[in-house]
Amino acid sequence: MFAFEKAFGIPAGHTLRKVASSPLARPSMTGGWRWEHEEYDARGAVVAVYESWACGGGEAAPPGSGHRGGFVKYSPHGWVLRRSDVPPRVVGGRAGEGAAAPARPAAA
Repeated sequence: MFAFEKAFGIPAGHTLRKVASSPLARPSMTGGWRWEHEEYDARGAVVAVYESWACGGGEAAPPGSGHRGGFVKYSPHGWVLRRSDVPPRVVGGRAGEGAAAPARPAAA
């Protein structure tokens, strides 16, 4: 399970639980697998749901293992928070903290 935690960037103190896994049933994804995981915080609350896939090699291999694949991170309410093939919008902090956040116009 550590490969998934690393690929998803699970922070210390959080846990990842596999909910489902199955072979991909798409002709273009021969030898592929799909997974669903839930991320829990230290209090046991669900903070994210992950949908991931990998294809090639014929065995179950997590994203980041060298096989073609990726993942989507969702909020517990179903909002897309991150896609593995898209870099984060804010680097090195939260939105509104630092140079990555857009400046707001001054109130008139």
